[in-house]
Amino acid sequence: MNEPKRGRGQFDGWSKSSLKSLLEGCSWQWALQRLGGLEGGSSPHSAAGTGLHAAIEWHEQCRIDGKDTPDKASLIWAAHEEGLADGANIPPNLEAFHGGADLAGQWAAELADTWWESDIRQTLLEYTPLAVEPHYEVSVFRDRPNLRGYLDWVGRDADGVATVVDYKSASNVKRWSDANYHLVEAAVYLYLVSTDEQFEDEPVRMEWHVIARDGETTILRGPTMNPDLSYFLFQRLDEAQAIMDAGSYTQNTSWGLCSPRWCNFYHGCQTSGILGPDHISFDSPAPASLPAGRGAGEVERVHPPDAAPSPAKPNV
Repeated sequence: MNEPKRGRGQFDGWSKSSLKSLLEGCSWQWALQRLGGLEGGSSPHSAAGTGLHAAIEWHEQCRIDGKDTPDKASLIWAAHEEGLADGANIPPNLEAFHGGADLAGQWAAELADTWWESDIRQTLLEYTPLAVEPHYEVSVFRDRPNLRGYLDWVGRDADGVATVVDYKSASNVKRWSDANYHLVEAAVYLYLVSTDEQFEDEPVRMEWHVIARDGETTILRGPTMNPDLSYFLFQRLDEAQAIMDAGSYTQNTSWGLCSPRWCNFYHGCQTSGILGPDHISFDSPAPASLPAGRGAGEVERVHPPDAAPSPAKPNV
């Protein structure tokens, strides 16, 4: 496992999120962030997930270190504080729609409470954790960017089978009923772990542990690493590389997240055009035409949303 190499405004390798956003989301948004270096900011939803992840990671790292795990109150408080901290990155235009840091902290605490009381935690306690938030980076093609990623949890299930667990926070568990919908994520994670010497020549399988804000939880069991999954991953990597090589980044206005409610680039991209293809070229890693030193939240909003709902009051 290598240390990650990161830099603002420079593409440094294919990850699960990078592949999914480029191939299944908006490739223009991908370019603004990965090549242009614009910050997309956070949201109460993602910040709450960050808080939940941090709390579970603490819990599992204690198990790895042979220490007492945190009690329920401490775990919930840790989730709240992490959610609150990440919520500071919510830009004003998204905060107007959803709520701010206080809401993120509240949601994170509620998610952690749900996780603590759920069967998911009991299942995880039967598993053996080996690594929390490990970073993997491997060379896939000699002249192509590396494949890399952080994984939530790597260990062995109750039967001793090598297992990757990814924690997911969600509004509900509906989207987590079909593992085929999440094959890109599974392919990346399983390929990365299968290159680890300690799992050489043995099966590695995937699970998603989903905790919803409505109080539901589920475990979605995914595939085990196999040649077909490797082939699928290489196909997706070829598709992504072809887009990069051609520079064919396009705005995807039919995407469900192409909305001022979800995309912090929306007004600069769809309304003023300052962040649109006619104004920005990605011929170089740091294109001169990109607004310098400005985060996406600082782009002028030409038509602010009308009658945005007031943020919910926190109740922690």
